[in-house]
Parts: sequence; C-alpha cells; structure tokens
Amino acid sequence: MAATGDYIISGGSEGKARLNILSAILQDPTRALLEANGLTTGTFFLDAGCGGGNVARMAAAIAGSNGKVTAIDFDSDIIALNRKEAAGIGQPDFLAMSAYEIDYHNIYDIAYSRFLFSHLTAPERVLANMIRSVKPGGRIVVEDVQFSGHFCYPASTAFDQYVRLYIALAQLRGQDPEIGPRIYRLFLAAGLSDINFDVIQPAFSHGEGKWMAYLTLDRIKEQVISEQLSDEPAVRLLLQQLETFTREEHSIISLPRIFRVSGTRS
Repeated sequence: MAATGDYIISGGSEGKARLNILSAILQDPTRALLEANGLTTGTFFLDAGCGGGNVARMAAAIAGSNGKVTAIDFDSDIIALNRKEAAGIGQPDFLAMSAYEIDYHNIYDIAYSRFLFSHLTAPERVLANMIRSVKPGGRIVVEDVQFSGHFCYPASTAFDQYVRLYIALAQLRGQDPEIGPRIYRLFLAAGLSDINFDVIQPAFSHGEGKWMAYLTLDRIKEQVISEQLSDEPAVRLLLQQLETFTREEHSIISLPRIFRVSGTRS
C-alpha cells in the first residue's frame, strides 16, 4: 500500500478484504519469486507497504524462529487488523509507518514491496530506504503494475472507463500507475547489480479474481467523485455496468500487467 495519505484506494476492513483476494491470487507466484531471491529459513525480511500482511505472514512461516520479518504500512487501521490476525510466536512485526520513514541500516537480507511504488510521488526515495535497509549482498524485490496493461474480452466500454478513471485519479495525485516498466531503470540508477525482471498477468473467466476491477472501482469511487473526474450518478451506473460485465459467464477480465524486478545491493 501507499506510504502517504494520498493512497487512492479506501482502506479499513473492506479494503483489507480486497487485499486478501489479491494476495490469494498472487500467493504462489510471489512465493516462488521470493524464494528465488533467497527467502529461506533464517531470512531477515522487510515488507514495505505490507497491506493486508499476507506476504509478511508467508515470509515469517518460511523464515522461522531464526528469521525476522518486519512489515510496515502507513494505514494504521490495516496494521491493527494485521496484528489481531498475527498474534503469537513467530509472526511478523507489524508497524504503522510510512515507507518514506524507513530508517533501517544493514539489517535485512531481503527488502520487498508489492504495489507500493505506483502509489508513491517519490519512489526513488523509498527505493533508497529499502537499499539501505539490507546488508551488502542483500536483495531488493519490487512487484508493481502498468495499469493500462489491463485487458478484457469481449470489449467493454465500462471496463475501459474504469481503467481510465483509475489512471486519471492516480496521476492527479502525482502518482505513477504506469511505473511497472520504469522500475528496471530505477534499479539501475540506484546502483543495484544482478538486476532481473519478468512480467506476469493473471486473468479470469470466473472466481474472486474476476471481481478485482469491480472491487477496486468501488473502493476509489468516493475519490473519483471528490476530484470531479465523474459524478455520483455516472459512477453508480458504471459500477452497475461493470458488475453486469463481470457476471457474464464467458467474459474474461485481467489484473494489470505486473512487472517483478529484483537486484542486489553492492
């Protein structure tokens, strides 16, 4: 999640429920990505912008009692919910903190974020914080989106309008919902070595994942209206149209294109 109050997707318990669906979709590919970058027993792991805490809990289960997992998010309500779910030994240390405030030095083996950079106005600052937090030889792993890379089938004007509204709202707040392809160059500019990337894009004809577009529009609707990108009747109609399209038995809806970039601190 974002590191400032400019985060455009409403949080709280409903926001966490949306994040839980997203995390369930991405659990297996994210686990494989992190294990390929060194997540194992005894790993010290930092999750910047942890959202619903699902990745942090997975990392804690892998790292075990000899490891350490610190998970931060600016949303104190979601952090409180995470703490309730994670009570007990061997759980992540959940902290309410902005990613801009990360001030760890040479502690972690891996510093990770997912869907954080696209919500930041200064991602370079947060990347620098993450790099300082890892030991020399530690890995930085970032997953983030190119939001315009969504697709659906058949064509849907409601779906296309949702994508346009999300991008317009994020850009109005000084954020970059298209940052995915740019992360590779951010890593280069930051002096990281052994940089790798790949791209994934889940898509759905049924199931909870198919509802992510509808759920996201529902969570940004108030800010779309407050920023006068649309009005309440138009947004309500758009939600109805997107719901109808999502319910179509043979329609296909994707997540955004997701870039996954990793590099090593020298």
